[in-house]
Amino acid sequence: MAGVHRGARPREVGAGKGDGNSHSRALRPARAVMYRMLPAMSAELSQPLGPVLKTVPTSLRESECVVTVGDRTTLAVAESGCEPHLAIVDFKTHRHQQLSADERQALARICADRVLRVRNPAGGITRELWDAVASTAEQRTRTRIEVDGEEDLATLAVLALCPDDSQVLYGQPGEGLVHLTLGPELRQRARTFLDRMKEN
Repeated sequence: MAGVHRGARPREVGAGKGDGNSHSRALRPARAVMYRMLPAMSAELSQPLGPVLKTVPTSLRESECVVTVGDRTTLAVAESGCEPHLAIVDFKTHRHQQLSADERQALARICADRVLRVRNPAGGITRELWDAVASTAEQRTRTRIEVDGEEDLATLAVLALCPDDSQVLYGQPGEGLVHLTLGPELRQRARTFLDRMKEN
């Protein structure tokens, strides 16, 4: 498992208070970026890392650890009757398209017991996001991570930090849901990407 860099801590908010609309306290300054996608990697990372499904697999309900990345993916999994162990959301889809009020309310009810808010830019992974994922993997507490910015590369942090046999789902634009079962080979693939993206 990749080492956890201890930098700025993600901010935890009270149960049920995260709704993507307001913050109980002002956001902290933007945090240092640990990993940044190189332009040459864009085509590689746009390809699905595993099989693309049209529907949520019913087997998820029997899984000990389900991780969702993205708003639509998280909503789809929850609507199937499976609450994720970790949900990473930014309250928008396709970068700048906002969710409806009903969708935002539904999303705010998912993993509401522990909500972390972090800043993260498009094409990067900050220490704050990394540590938020790591803390959830260690504590095994249902958590929603709300990203101010973009969660486009959060899947790589999940694959590097979450336990083996985690069921990881994220959206493939225009195609469906990518469903991954985390294991050594997939973890190493994520680490290889991250090694190429590491900021000095």
